Parts: sequence; structure tokens; C-alpha cells
Amino acid sequence: MRQFDEDEVVATALDVFWRKGLHDATMQDLAAATGVQRGSLYNAYGDKEAIFLRAFDRYAGQFLEAAGNALAQGDAATGLKTFFDMIIVNMTDGSPPRGCLTTRTALDAAISSADVRQRVQSVLTQLEQLIAQAIGRAPDKRSAADANRLARVIVTFTRGLAVMERAGYSRKQLRDVATTFIEAVASHH
Repeated sequence: MRQFDEDEVVATALDVFWRKGLHDATMQDLAAATGVQRGSLYNAYGDKEAIFLRAFDRYAGQFLEAAGNALAQGDAATGLKTFFDMIIVNMTDGSPPRGCLTTRTALDAAISSADVRQRVQSVLTQLEQLIAQAIGRAPDKRSAADANRLARVIVTFTRGLAVMERAGYSRKQLRDVATTFIEAVASHH
């Protein structure tokens, strides 16, 4: 019988990976943070990457649900504003700020496996679909193809914001950039 709370271990592991990144986090870091011996972690989950995939899946589910809720607010522009607010708060949270887990992992994925890359792509693709749906509700009724193309541009912009955050831009500066971007996108018919 396992002597630990699985949900708690995965949540704690997620926090370690978010702060340190997949590459730099070690099994020892995970053991220290979770209070579970390294041997028990290996037995329960397998290697570090297997634990990461569990933690990342949990994060992805929560993130996409929150993104969907944010994008569903009001009209397309309001939805985008709420969504950008959410991701900016998310990446600037913590002290030091923890950044964006998906972008961090995407950059780390160069040194990781196909499984990790595939997980990151899956989150970005699902995010694209949520954004395309939100834009598709706009009164100027873009074609589905247009909405999909624009959604990809918006997702790409969110990755840029995440990199700017790592480069030291403040929450306020990121919000200003996002506002300008939304104005440019929303006025585009």
C-alpha cells in the first residue's frame, strides 16, 4: 500500500518542475519537496520524466479549463482580455516569478523526449481551438479558416509574452503589451 497522497505528490512535483524546469529539477528535489523517498517515487511513477508527464497533464487540464472559462466571458475582445489577464497573472505569480510552464517546457523539450514535445504541442493546439471558438463568436463572423489562423497568431503571441516575462518585464508592462495586441487584433476585420 502506498503511504502517500498521490494528488498531493503530483501537485508538489508540478510546483518543483514549474520553478526549476524539467531539465534542472532532480529526483532529489522531488523527494525533498514531496517528503517521499526517491526509491518510493521511482517505484510509484518511474523516472523523473514520467513524474513530469503526470504533473504536466494535471497542469494542462487546469490551464485549459481556466482558459476556456476566461475566453467565454463577454464578447471576443473581452474574452481575450480576461484570458491574457489570467495567463499574465499565472506567469508573474510567485517570488521569484515562476514564468509560463508550457513555454519553459517547450524550450526544455529540445533536450527532452518526443513525449514531452507532444504534450506541449497538444496544449497549444487545444488552446488554439478554444481561442478560435471565442473569435468565431464575434459579430463580424470570420470564416472558420480565418479564426483558426488568427488563433494561431494569438497563441504565438502568448509564447512571446512568456519570453518577455523571463526577460524581466513586469506584470504591468506585459498587460500593456497585451492590451495593444488585443486592440490591433480586435480592430482587424
